[in-house]
Amino acid sequence: MSKLLREPVFHFFVAGAMLFLAHRLFVGAPRTVTVTRAVRSNLARQFQDVNGRQPTAEELASDVHKWQTDEALSREALREHLDRDDPGIRTILADKMRLRASFEVPKRQPTDAELDAWLAQHKDRYQMPDRYDFEFVAFPKTAPRAREDLESFQRALEAGKPPASLGRPVMGGNLTAADLKDRIDPALAARIVQLPPGGPWQRVETSQAFYLARLKAMAGGVPTRQQLGERLVEDWQRSTVQEATDRILQKTLDRYHFQVEP
Repeated sequence: MSKLLREPVFHFFVAGAMLFLAHRLFVGAPRTVTVTRAVRSNLARQFQDVNGRQPTAEELASDVHKWQTDEALSREALREHLDRDDPGIRTILADKMRLRASFEVPKRQPTDAELDAWLAQHKDRYQMPDRYDFEFVAFPKTAPRAREDLESFQRALEAGKPPASLGRPVMGGNLTAADLKDRIDPALAARIVQLPPGGPWQRVETSQAFYLARLKAMAGGVPTRQQLGERLVEDWQRSTVQEATDRILQKTLDRYHFQVEP
């Protein structure tokens, strides 16, 4: 016995047994699932969020039983390494790491200068196509007095009379250049986009008709910071949080060495 007590192998097994006993005493059995107060509270809160009321004792017991089943099965799946080489589980775990890292990023409101810089750097994201708010009156060339009618109409406009009171339909719209070509005489559309916004009525002649047209206003391009409002703030916050999260995750990635098999 004294010889056995002096053997290093015996000491190794004794130390292992003591470690195992200590683990069982302080941690518990490896397959013991403990339903803590926090677990029960979370299950009750989840039930209330879904149903709008506290669960009954039977309902809570049912949810606890389901939690125990899921916990045991998930532990057993990990024990059997079912999580390995599963792209779905890998994605979920990686996303949880990203989410946890994002919680470490403090949220704050951007300054006006930061928003202006963001807008200047990402203006393509907010670029709007030019839109033309226009109106016109047509005098088809098939009419025998088309030119005379146009001149009479123009004199009335110059005298300050409203176009809608002069007996001819006033047509218009608020369209992009591409839509203009599809909706009206293409030659008239090409001329409208060249008119000065807010300018006077001008004559336009095409192969089909004489027109009086004007461009009331033009919009489009990059909106201002004030026009974008909360959308710009939310985009800035989302981007800055993502950048900060990437920096946090990079510290984890830096601990790994990546290599590719030939």
